[in-house]
Amino acid sequence: MSEKSKYTFKCLEQKCDTKACHIRPQILVTFGDFARWMNQGFVMNILPGIGIHMPESEHDSFYFETLRKPLESDPETTSCIFYNEQANACEIRYGRPISCQTYPLEFNGEKFVLSSKDCPGVGEGEVTKEALQEARNLAEQEFNERKETTVALPAIYSVLMNQMLKQSAEAMQNLSEEDRKKMDEILAKSNEGSEGEEGTSTGQSEQDPGA
Repeated sequence: MSEKSKYTFKCLEQKCDTKACHIRPQILVTFGDFARWMNQGFVMNILPGIGIHMPESEHDSFYFETLRKPLESDPETTSCIFYNEQANACEIRYGRPISCQTYPLEFNGEKFVLSSKDCPGVGEGEVTKEALQEARNLAEQEFNERKETTVALPAIYSVLMNQMLKQSAEAMQNLSEEDRKKMDEILAKSNEGSEGEEGTSTGQSEQDPGA
């Protein structure tokens, strides 16, 4: 849906009856969001609610997003983990991701569009020329941050994984002889347990036809 000639928007906050911004399928997080949370001093409070999406195909991509939880009033519908259903509000409203700050206005690289038809705040209130320009600037910033995060995240993920593997290998090399023996014993017991389970499964499947 293209932006109307005069974009007006006023968040209805607790009076909102659609919760459209909270239950939308995906709420992306950018590197810029992490930097702002660091500067504000509460990144550790927000990190537990952030996850990384791993590509499921060659056409998919890495991205950060807020975790999801089912609504108490409708378990088949999920919402952003930071949505407080009792208060009908965002628990991190003043530190919410930039994608939430720009919602429902969005910039796709060429033009401004409305990302949702379900937000009841669209068309509400009055907007000054300065406020409209500020909203557009924020939408463009969100687009640029999202693009930069999508491009850089795979490389950063690879660097972190390589570092973790390197540290793991170094830790193994620094194990004492006694620790190595304990590790070997644990692995041996683990393998014995796996073989025993496979044997039990095989024995049961062989008896089934004669039952």
